[in-house]
Amino acid sequence: MTIVLHHYPESLFSEKVRLLLGYYGQSWQSVIISNIMPRPLLMPLSGGYRKTPVLQINANVYCDSKIIAYALARHCQDFSLYQQGFAAARLADWADSELFQITVALNFRPEAIGAMMSQITPEDAAAFQADRAKLTDGASIVSASPAVAAGKLAEVLVDLEESLDRQPHVLGEKPSIADFSVYHCLWFLNNNPVNAELLKPHAAVQAWMQRMAKFGHGSPAEWDAAQALALVREHEPELPECGETLAIAGINLGDRVSITPADYGKVPVSGELLAATAHELIIQRQDPQAGTVMNHFPRWGFDVTPADG
Repeated sequence: MTIVLHHYPESLFSEKVRLLLGYYGQSWQSVIISNIMPRPLLMPLSGGYRKTPVLQINANVYCDSKIIAYALARHCQDFSLYQQGFAAARLADWADSELFQITVALNFRPEAIGAMMSQITPEDAAAFQADRAKLTDGASIVSASPAVAAGKLAEVLVDLEESLDRQPHVLGEKPSIADFSVYHCLWFLNNNPVNAELLKPHAAVQAWMQRMAKFGHGSPAEWDAAQALALVREHEPELPECGETLAIAGINLGDRVSITPADYGKVPVSGELLAATAHELIIQRQDPQAGTVMNHFPRWGFDVTPADG
């Protein structure tokens, strides 16, 4: 099976997945996408889902880093990152949502965004801001002011420093999925020259980030989007063993449904519902360019409704 990651270098959720590919020692195909829309050769695979990254294994397409992480564990038959159960899973979800919002609030405050935007042309900066306005479309990724976010981050870093001063990973001796979710948020901060200063006083956190970075990114090879689209057409999707069905009120397996992110980027993806478990939602779609595609989403953070028509 061929693993393809559709991503761009600055994407923090992509960094989480790249690091997971390194942890599992995987060879994979790297398709660099634009950091803004349109993405004409990715949309046939994702069904319109527009967040980054998207992972593809032949004709199975995984949307959102939470289900991507779980799919990689299943593909590699290695669930060691999930052995700490509830604590790791809930901490990972907190990092991917609240800690993410804290880092966005800090990276998009005027002095920090100025440092970032100074590296690109005014035209590209305007296009990026317009794209992100459309992505949120009335929703807000940022739930706190920069001052409140700075206070929250300070508390997080003090607590994290205390933990990492006595153990090598967030929850103990071995890494868990929580390490990868916390790491990619702090990686995002550290890549901004203004916010990198916030991490410098925390020696144990910095040492942990260096340990995490040593997992690397596995063995990527460059592909283009046309090759990834061709890969889907060459394969039939495979329904994985994904666990016991967890009912959705008023919806049955086989129904045509729409699956939509609950926070932002609310573009519905529609298809036949093949599986609904505690972790995963799977639909199958027919696309004129891609053929038969199976799209996977996490149960957490996504709405499922009957599709129109």
